[in-house]
Amino acid sequence: MKRFLILTKAMTLMHLRNGYVLFWNFAFPVLLMIIYGAIMSQFMDYMTPGVIVLNALSFGLVSSSTMMLEMREKGVLRRLQATPLPAVQLIGSYLLVNIVIGVLQSTLIIFAGVLLYKVPVSAMGLLVAYPMILFGLLAFMALGGVISGVSAKAGSATAIGMTIYFVLMFISDMIFPLDMLPAWLQNVVPYLPAYPAAQLVRSAMLDASLDPQWFSQILLLAAYGIVATLIAAKLFRWEPKA
Repeated sequence: MKRFLILTKAMTLMHLRNGYVLFWNFAFPVLLMIIYGAIMSQFMDYMTPGVIVLNALSFGLVSSSTMMLEMREKGVLRRLQATPLPAVQLIGSYLLVNIVIGVLQSTLIIFAGVLLYKVPVSAMGLLVAYPMILFGLLAFMALGGVISGVSAKAGSATAIGMTIYFVLMFISDMIFPLDMLPAWLQNVVPYLPAYPAAQLVRSAMLDASLDPQWFSQILLLAAYGIVATLIAAKLFRWEPKA
């Protein structure tokens, strides 16, 4: 347990000392809320849950994946491999730090929505919403693990993650309603990972209830998370690609 706590503290400090991470994980979400509010303030009730999922997606696909690659490039993983630290503790510490940061990020967005735009959020709504947010975070982080596995450098992981992120941002009902899309795309989007997360979080946060399709949506997210985890485990490397 002592090794686990030391590693968790070290990973946390890596994040806190990285200005790039602090800006994109904490300052940028609030800035995004302000930009959206200035353009479409009347739709912030609908958009705030979407921004939460949008940033969870960005965190999983980009921030989380590049963190692992940077540890690999700097030789941190190679040094950890030579220690008695079990791999399960490394994974547990990595997940814990990333989950805490993701939840804090989501909380900051909720505060911004309530304080700046009077988004109606109840205690019961938050109680239902946070498990949905956590579920989405885990699925997106698993997908980020696949990106870190196929990428040779942190820069390439960022490029892959941002490309997927921007595509999903415009078509997954996070910012723009699904009925604004072409009919053929409306039939595809519900099977993409960000769409079920957006429905689950929006319904929980605004209505304090689960979406009518909650069971199939959770199953879809779980399928993405489990398959991505298995692939990420297969692709995991302690050392950078030669």
